[in-house]
Amino acid sequence: MFTIVSITYSVQYALWMMVQGMMGIFVFMTVFYLLIYGLEQVFKSEETRK
Repeated sequence: MFTIVSITYSVQYALWMMVQGMMGIFVFMTVFYLLIYGLEQVFKSEETRK
Protein backbone atom coordinates (compact mmCIF):
# COMPACT_ATOMS: atom_id res chain seq x y z
CA MET A 1 0.00 0.00 0.00
CA PHE A 2 2.29 2.80 1.19
CA THR A 3 6.02 2.60 0.94
CA ILE A 4 8.53 4.09 3.33
CA VAL A 5 9.67 6.51 0.62
CA SER A 6 6.21 7.97 0.08
CA ILE A 7 5.58 8.28 3.83
CA THR A 8 8.95 9.99 4.32
CA TYR A 9 8.26 12.34 1.43
CA SER A 10 4.84 13.21 2.86
CA VAL A 11 6.33 13.97 6.28
CA GLN A 12 9.08 16.11 4.76
CA TYR A 13 6.53 18.00 2.67
CA ALA A 14 4.33 18.57 5.73
CA LEU A 15 7.29 19.87 7.73
CA TRP A 16 8.29 22.18 4.87
CA MET A 17 4.74 23.57 4.72
CA MET A 18 4.77 24.10 8.49
CA VAL A 19 8.10 25.96 8.33
CA GLN A 20 6.78 28.21 5.55
CA GLY A 21 3.67 29.00 7.59
CA MET A 22 5.67 29.82 10.70
CA MET A 23 8.04 32.03 8.71
CA GLY A 24 5.05 33.86 7.26
CA ILE A 25 3.65 34.47 10.74
CA PHE A 26 6.96 35.85 12.03
CA VAL A 27 7.43 38.06 8.97
CA PHE A 28 3.91 39.46 9.44
CA MET A 29 4.51 40.06 13.15
CA THR A 30 7.79 41.87 12.41
CA VAL A 31 6.20 44.10 9.77
CA PHE A 32 3.26 44.85 12.06
CA TYR A 33 5.61 45.72 14.95
CA LEU A 34 7.67 48.04 12.73
CA LEU A 35 4.48 49.71 11.50
CA ILE A 36 3.33 50.38 15.05
CA TYR A 37 6.79 51.64 16.04
CA GLY A 38 6.91 53.96 13.03
CA LEU A 39 3.45 55.34 13.76
CA GLU A 40 4.47 56.00 17.36
CA GLN A 41 7.48 57.97 16.13
CA VAL A 42 5.37 60.01 13.71
CA PHE A 43 2.50 60.78 16.09
CA LYS A 44 4.34 61.40 19.36
CA SER A 45 2.61 63.76 21.75
CA GLU A 46 4.36 66.93 22.89
CA GLU A 47 4.79 65.59 26.43
CA THR A 48 6.76 62.53 25.35
CA ARG A 49 9.06 64.45 22.98
CA LYS A 50 10.81 66.23 25.88
